[in-house]
Amino acid sequence: MKLLYTILWFLSLPYILFSQDKHIIEAIKSNEKIIVDGKFNEAIWQNVTSIDGFTQIRPNPGKPSNKDTQVKIVYDDFALYVAVVCLDTPKEMSQVLSQRDDFNANVDNFQLILDTYNDDQNGFAFGVSSKGVQYDAKLYVNKTSEELNMVWYSAVEMVENGWQIEMKIPYSAFRLPKKTIQDWGINFFRYSSINREESSWAPIDPSFENRVAQSGTITNLVGIDPPVRLAFMPYLSTYVDHFPHQSNQKDWTSRFNGGMDVKYGLNEAFTLDVTLVPDFGQVVFDNQVLNLSPFEIQFNENRQFFTEGTELFNKSNLFYSRRIGVQSPKAVLYTNLQNNEYLTNVPGTSQLYNASKLSGRTKKGTGIGVFNAMTAQQSATAVNGLTGEERSILINPVTNYNVLVIDQNLRNNSSVTFTNTNVLREGHFYDANVSGFNAKFNTENNHFYVSTKSTLSIKSQESFRESGYNLGLSAGKQTGTMIYSAGYFEESNTYDPNDLGFNLNNNKRIVDGRISYRIFEPFWKINQFSTNLNFSYNRLYAPNAYTGSYLNLSCFMNSRKFHAAGLNVNNSLTKSYDYFEPRSANRFFVRPTWTNVGGWISSNYQKRFALDAGINYSFIQRNNWQDYSFNISPRLRINDKLFLIYKYENSFIVNGEGYAVAFGTAQNIPEGIIFGQRDRTNWTNTIDIRYTLTNRSGITFRLRHYRTSLSYDNFSLLQEDGTLSPINFDGFDQSGKSVYNTNYNAFTIDFVYKWVFLPGSELSLVWKNSIFSQDASIEANYFNNLENLFDNAAANSLSLKVIYWLDYLNIFKPKV
Repeated sequence: MKLLYTILWFLSLPYILFSQDKHIIEAIKSNEKIIVDGKFNEAIWQNVTSIDGFTQIRPNPGKPSNKDTQVKIVYDDFALYVAVVCLDTPKEMSQVLSQRDDFNANVDNFQLILDTYNDDQNGFAFGVSSKGVQYDAKLYVNKTSEELNMVWYSAVEMVENGWQIEMKIPYSAFRLPKKTIQDWGINFFRYSSINREESSWAPIDPSFENRVAQSGTITNLVGIDPPVRLAFMPYLSTYVDHFPHQSNQKDWTSRFNGGMDVKYGLNEAFTLDVTLVPDFGQVVFDNQVLNLSPFEIQFNENRQFFTEGTELFNKSNLFYSRRIGVQSPKAVLYTNLQNNEYLTNVPGTSQLYNASKLSGRTKKGTGIGVFNAMTAQQSATAVNGLTGEERSILINPVTNYNVLVIDQNLRNNSSVTFTNTNVLREGHFYDANVSGFNAKFNTENNHFYVSTKSTLSIKSQESFRESGYNLGLSAGKQTGTMIYSAGYFEESNTYDPNDLGFNLNNNKRIVDGRISYRIFEPFWKINQFSTNLNFSYNRLYAPNAYTGSYLNLSCFMNSRKFHAAGLNVNNSLTKSYDYFEPRSANRFFVRPTWTNVGGWISSNYQKRFALDAGINYSFIQRNNWQDYSFNISPRLRINDKLFLIYKYENSFIVNGEGYAVAFGTAQNIPEGIIFGQRDRTNWTNTIDIRYTLTNRSGITFRLRHYRTSLSYDNFSLLQEDGTLSPINFDGFDQSGKSVYNTNYNAFTIDFVYKWVFLPGSELSLVWKNSIFSQDASIEANYFNNLENLFDNAAANSLSLKVIYWLDYLNIFKPKV
């Protein structure tokens, strides 16, 4: 290890010009009771020296801020207090209201970050907007998790020469070591929307993405004892659902739910989170699409328990939380299917009995995370495609999910991480175990790095056992105007982490390289500019066969008037050999060479009207195969409370070639792998409306309509050499209808009213509406299709949920 550090240190010598002393604050303890009202009436504020001298991060890195900011900070036995004066002129101050954690480009704000363990990698962010909206997040190196909602207090007061903030952050809101005298990493940030200026107290190098490592220090915090961290979050919810025309079920149903989350600090470093009888009925709809690819679609996680405080579990990318109760892997769903059978009535979710997570980091920088969850069994209907016979089958048994993560911080923001995921299923279903090791080593000044990863997956079932692996190595330069990297990655054909992870495909060997040139200083009419060049050479793992080589060039520009634009050119350097599209082992489809050219623009979001737009076109060297798309998205800020975004997306594939996916059973199916030449058109319309009533309440409305029309012109059989041979096949079923042509629609509405009536406590009223349909109306124009869609019955759900935060320290107040 010492040899590796020595080599990297010598490589970085040309870039070591000087070292900056950290900015330091001497902590001041207060014995006075401070009322958080934004007025600074307490005597202690008159006796504390202001911290100022902010420097810009953008648009002019390193230059003094154009907006003066004065910060005072004190502490007592229970909390940290911050008083901030943001000097400004009324006409230049933003009056835009936003919802919690939404600090967009139009929101003036101040933020504080704390690195309580001084490890330069982990931190907490607390922010307040000029309209009193709160923001908080967990920081890890260059990643930000905004799903973490902590309980703390703030107030904003408008004054003649700007605005003032007062913040009280209880020690129970974050984690801190148990030491008599403590030093913490600390920094302050100010954002002014009128000129998009972001500045900080301790200077930030924008070419180095780890802001935690560039913090200043607050020293001599004396006599802080980590408090009891125990909170109960009971909830009550009620639902009225209308699901019309369901067999053997009522159209109207109602239900009443109750449960609780518990958050308990086992000690100063570790927190246990438990959810008992959880209710996820109010999460927003997924962006459903018609999937013709051989790969599974990955969706975002919207359930708060699985998004909040899970950054440690997600570090190795082996934990895909939607496997728990939502997206079961296909290998499980199809375990009990017999020949000629297919599944219907597959439930979208399974009941989550309980889930718990324990996470934290010791004062020596060892992070530990333990996750456990248990779900109920799922059943579906198996239909014999030849006889039509139906039977109920178990597609997923009672399942227990476990994750263990051990992450060790090293010098120079380096780290090593071990992750293990384990899935245990009841009965004769298989079990799965995945173990991964990740490491990253940085030079002393963080200019250069070497990273490596290795993962082993094992599936076992009685006498059956299958294992696979991946491994990778990369190195490069990560700071400065020019950055670059090169790496190698391979993954065996039997590697499968998808019982609790997500891997699009295995069986690959990749050699890649990247070089980027970035300009952070404004020049000419440009504020920022960057260009990236990427190259990859790809082979299969087994057989060791060539699959393709690709080159990508992209550019980004942000003008002095805050308009942004980008250009990208993607190119296949040779024909590519696709071993996944045929859905059959050791068979491949030869794809032609192609070049994709695209660009996008994004106008200044600070204007009441802004516009995003993009276009892509692919030049494909085969049979007039065309692939192109465009999107346009106007954004209208009607007033300081009401905001509207509309997005229209349209994509076209003409004479495209691919595996023929059937949506029924055709007659006279020829033997072999059937491909088709097809036309596909996708339309997506999305309307987002956000109406913020106060800094604690607001309404969001999201309507999305996705439609795809798919029609086949002719069919072919895939040959052994990867080419296609035309066949006389119409793809019709017994009634003379095509089982390949289809028209798919997904129409969803999410309406949410949320009111945070107390810190950590909220009321939410949610209406969800959905229509999903699939028919043969491929020739219908968009509006006729929409009319036909609304002839289908819609599913509706109306729900009310109340969550109340009960803090042990508020119930049993400590003696002062």
